[in-house]
Amino acid sequence: MFGTAQFVGISRIDKFSFILSCVLLVTSIVMAFWMRTKKDSIKKNIQKRWRALFATFGVLGLIWSFLRYEYIVGISSRMVIIILYFIALIWGISILKYYFGKYKRQLAEHEKQEQIKKYL
Repeated sequence: MFGTAQFVGISRIDKFSFILSCVLLVTSIVMAFWMRTKKDSIKKNIQKRWRALFATFGVLGLIWSFLRYEYIVGISSRMVIIILYFIALIWGISILKYYFGKYKRQLAEHEKQEQIKKYL
């Protein structure tokens, strides 16, 4: 009753969370290498935000998957990963608000300054 006999196998949601965490972490690493080639600081700013989101929740998801695999009671509950995904969603929405608000204005201003420098 209190052993690990009731935890036979890994469920689909656990596999999905593990794969999603791996994809987020790999995406973060690819973005880190890709950002090294970029010179534009305005575009780098938004990419840094996305990379931080992907790296943070990739690592947290992998930690949760390990805890889930080891049957650590309490921390490895599905409620924890749902809360993590909810926090990631809120963080992503705040990045999108920045993108559609402040970023667009900064990018337009930056392009305008570049065009002025081009003709001077």
